[in-house]
Amino acid sequence: MPLSLKGMRRTDFGKTGDAGREGKSNGSRSTDRLVHVAAVALAAVLALSGLLLVIPAAADSPASLQEVGHDDLGARGLNSALALAGHCAYIGSRGQGAIEIVDVTDPAHLRTVGSLPARRLTTPRELRTVLSRKLLVVLSYALGSGGLNRLDLYSWQGDCAQPVLVGGYDFAVRSPHEFYLWQQSDGDRLLLFTTMFSGGGADLQVVDATDPASPKLAGTWSPPLGSLHSIALSGDGRRAYLSLWRGGLLIADSTQFVSGQPNPQLSLLTPASSALAPLPGGNVHSAVQLPGRDLVIVTDERYLPTAPCGPARLVDVSNPAQPRQVSVLKAPENESATCPSSPVGTYTSHNPTVVGDLAFVTWYSSGLQVFDVSNPAQPVRLAESRPQAVEPGGRDSQLGATLTMTWSYPIVRDGLIYVADINQGLYVLRYQGPHQEQVAQIGFAEGNSNLQPAQAAPTPTPSAVPPPTSPTTPTSGVTRVSPSPAAARLLPTSNWWAGAILILLAAGAAAAFVLVRRSRRPG
Repeated sequence: MPLSLKGMRRTDFGKTGDAGREGKSNGSRSTDRLVHVAAVALAAVLALSGLLLVIPAAADSPASLQEVGHDDLGARGLNSALALAGHCAYIGSRGQGAIEIVDVTDPAHLRTVGSLPARRLTTPRELRTVLSRKLLVVLSYALGSGGLNRLDLYSWQGDCAQPVLVGGYDFAVRSPHEFYLWQQSDGDRLLLFTTMFSGGGADLQVVDATDPASPKLAGTWSPPLGSLHSIALSGDGRRAYLSLWRGGLLIADSTQFVSGQPNPQLSLLTPASSALAPLPGGNVHSAVQLPGRDLVIVTDERYLPTAPCGPARLVDVSNPAQPRQVSVLKAPENESATCPSSPVGTYTSHNPTVVGDLAFVTWYSSGLQVFDVSNPAQPVRLAESRPQAVEPGGRDSQLGATLTMTWSYPIVRDGLIYVADINQGLYVLRYQGPHQEQVAQIGFAEGNSNLQPAQAAPTPTPSAVPPPTSPTTPTSGVTRVSPSPAAARLLPTSNWWAGAILILLAAGAAAAFVLVRRSRRPG
């Protein structure tokens, strides 16, 4: 029957409660102990989990470049530019050497399979390929009287190792220096923006190679100052970045060229008086846009006998009328205290290729340098590779005596980095470290063309294990470094937030336990 409270006194409640506590005292103590242990354990686990996320483990690996494959090209030396198409790599010559053709079907086992014959007193200096057209473009210039100044176009039907000359453009007595290959994304227009680097009129000559058998001059342009060393374009071809050596960096509208207008001209967006000036003692060698960002990376090529220690820079071009330096990128020898005591060499930035938040920059005697540019105001040097496997047969005396002399634009393809060294030949490297998933996801990228299709590599998993044919540790010819504690401890920001939250939860658990204990104390 229902319990009736009527007639019960306050003291009766007290007695009943006392009796209950008396009968359950032993069980309560056991429960208290269990609560105590559970609370302490929870707090410890949460705190430990937070610390593990916030504090990097001692075993964390630094960023690295690992050698996958190498072909020293017979230790010939004097190698120049690199181009890739299908299973073929093409490597030019700074001397009168042939264009070597290397089979890269298995990147861990490279082998030379052919060559394009050398021409007397002529250097095949710059190379590009257009895989969709089965086309190889070679820029050559004379090393002396009797040499040739021209663009040659080769094609193949079946095997890329057997290209055949199909057309060319002759610059006569003027020597071309570099060119940027631009292909129309929604059409067949193919333009070769060629710089003469002479300081004279028509320092830019744009060759229309839409018909490789009959390339023709589309137009010329004369810079208002300096000598036009290099040009790079935005992906759509409407923005041009002009590296004018001592004249600095200018930005121009190049729409008239890419749209095929008659008598096309560049329209300067940067007044000549507002050009981004070279660093003291330096120059502006090249300027390549960071994909999808209003930033360019500017390199500074310095040769002996001047101090050959040229850094690179990140430049904000969101206001093209006033390009603004944001930060400086340096190899170790670019520090003022280090450069004078370095072995005789050329420790200067040269050619950049940018993939996502990573800039891969060839740096002559400092090898291939890798930077995290996710925060342009504070770039971080992550890793480097300094190949020095062989003594080359031919050397460029102007560059100094270091065995490492990495020069070409890096090419990123299917998660691997291909690069040519003047002394050491062709290398295939694998990057591991922060943002490595961005490298794995890119099908193709190079800094001297707009041929960067938005396609994923065959295996775009960030933590993919290297294939068995590729060594997981570098050979003695490649140096791996952890340049700074900051680079070695780069972790995603989300880890810090997660760690902080877990530590706060641990503190809350401990505080709750203390409050519960206090509430159980008598009076």
